Amino acid sequence: MKLLYKSAFAVFLCISVVRCDGSSSPNMALLALATQQSPIGIEFTAVVGDSHATCGEDISGHGDSHSSSVVTIQHVAGVMPIRLKDLRFYVSGLELVDQDDNIITLDIPNTGVWQYSGVTLLDFENGKGSCSGTTETNNIVQTSVENKTYKTLRFTLGVPESLNHIDYSVAPSPLNISGLAWGWTMGYRFFVGEFISNDATTIGNAAVLHIGSAGCTESSGVYSCTNSNRAVIELTPTEGFNPFTQRVQFDLKKAVTGWDISTGSKSCHSMGAMDSANCSLVYPNFGLDYSTGNAGSAAQTVFGIVSK
Repeated sequence: MKLLYKSAFAVFLCISVVRCDGSSSPNMALLALATQQSPIGIEFTAVVGDSHATCGEDISGHGDSHSSSVVTIQHVAGVMPIRLKDLRFYVSGLELVDQDDNIITLDIPNTGVWQYSGVTLLDFENGKGSCSGTTETNNIVQTSVENKTYKTLRFTLGVPESLNHIDYSVAPSPLNISGLAWGWTMGYRFFVGEFISNDATTIGNAAVLHIGSAGCTESSGVYSCTNSNRAVIELTPTEGFNPFTQRVQFDLKKAVTGWDISTGSKSCHSMGAMDSANCSLVYPNFGLDYSTGNAGSAAQTVFGIVSK
């Protein structure tokens, strides 16, 4: 879909500026107007520290190894090449706050593939190498936005409760993906991030992080969950946010800060007390308190704003 937007823009550029015959056109005002209102949406990117999160090859160069009494990040240190296995997550409830503090709730159209009922699936794995998902990828929330600077971008990492317990096998895309559904809660994995070590001394050690609602029960077809585990991400960079020149960056290294897979595999499946030892170390990276499933005292660190 991103390619479609770029292709459409290229055709427009050809017609309005160059006329496709090599001659120039004075119609720059029309081009500027189109650019102001172009439905580019909100673009995302995924990294592991200083490296792109890419399937099919070693990811390295993501910082020097160091540790402290609180945090160990040997798991994605430069001395430990890793291989991505999966990186997908749902976002919903997108809002922009303008310079006058007006809240703009973004309209997220159904696209038939990546978006449905206000939910967008962002997919950074392509099924190559050790990645186990699908070949298709998506890094944009398609929506109409203006070319201006906003104070804040806000969104929820997760599927709304009203959609969380539908039957994925008959659900519209992107809520029909079995790899993102949880049979034991009849709900969705809001976030899936997985990688393995490819270092000779720790080869095969894995990190598996799945975030979804927990403590879910059902009575007469009605579900309720004690722990929502939906992180509300609010990004207010000093210079503001312009969706035409900036994008949202997710950092898998920051997401698993607190884990050390040099000593063995780590996993969190958001399964309550049985997962507490590992989940409680990484949930604060998303701004969540694992014991309650609500916002915690620590600010999230996994998402930020960067230039395109």
